[in-house]
Amino acid sequence: MAESHEVLRAIARWQIPVIQLNGMIAEHLGLNWTDLQALYVLANQGPATAGELARRVTLTSGSASRMIERLVQAGYVRRVPDPHDRRRVLIEPDPEAVHRVGSLYERLNASHLRDLSHLDDTELSALLRFITAATERTEEEIQRFPQ
Repeated sequence: MAESHEVLRAIARWQIPVIQLNGMIAEHLGLNWTDLQALYVLANQGPATAGELARRVTLTSGSASRMIERLVQAGYVRRVPDPHDRRRVLIEPDPEAVHRVGSLYERLNASHLRDLSHLDDTELSALLRFITAATERTEEEIQRFPQ
């Protein structure tokens, strides 16, 4: 039976190649890491105002504005009126761009799905509970981190 500390070490080892792959994909697309992260956040959490996006990727408003402009110019996102408040502008991902970026992860995702297929429902539920809690704890730590 694996010990908790072994699991944490394994996750830490896994994070390194994930970060490296994301960096390689960002570079391949002509983006920086934060640009790719913002596109991921928009694709998975939905459109956001510039301020909301800045908070989601922990950027200052000025840095977020420059990032958004880069993503708009490169065709990854677009500015659209907020359907609930026409005075506000939302940043939304371009669906074709999301598909293009997502396709770079298809082989890895297929491998992960094959690996997950060897787990039973109880194991998958436990894994999902841990990953959900780990995400929440990490987001809490981001909020507490000294600026």
